[in-house]
Amino acid sequence: MTQTRTVLCARCLETANGLSRPPRAGAVGQLVYENVCQNCWDEWFEQSVNVINHYGLNPALREHREQLYEVMKEFFNLAG
Repeated sequence: MTQTRTVLCARCLETANGLSRPPRAGAVGQLVYENVCQNCWDEWFEQSVNVINHYGLNPALREHREQLYEVMKEFFNLAG
């Protein structure tokens, strides 16, 4: 039986189901895992396509991923 974990989401400010695992490796993935609900992550996943296309980002390039992560942190109200 899988136990559902809840988080106080930094974006929607609600206590909701969290992600089942960090979405990315490293500190950024852990930050999202601890502070973002599944619903807001799903919204970001769709929005990220728009961000990639708007800025012409290539996620295979480290500097482009870092730019995408900065936009993602702003989206989730995690920028600090």
